[in-house]
Amino acid sequence: MSPTQLTIKVNALKRLIKEEKLYQQEVNEQESYVESMKTNNGDKYEIKKQVEVLDESKRMIEELKKKLVTYKEDLKTFIASYSGDEDLTAAKELLV
Repeated sequence: MSPTQLTIKVNALKRLIKEEKLYQQEVNEQESYVESMKTNNGDKYEIKKQVEVLDESKRMIEELKKKLVTYKEDLKTFIASYSGDEDLTAAKELLV
């Protein structure tokens, strides 16, 4: 049995939420790593590269936030017009 539109939308939103958390964790770890490199007078080139990695992760979080807003709005619209008999609890919990 293929997944329904509701299942697809819910799983896509869950994946984005998980991805945002992982990038946030990466940013936190990378910030600590860069700070320890600066504290220990690490190689300036290596510090510069690690800062670039950190900046890229931060940009990814911003992009994910934009996608999350879009996906949540899409799910809200879908739920508002949904007339099937699937349980909407999981979908509504994601919108809180």
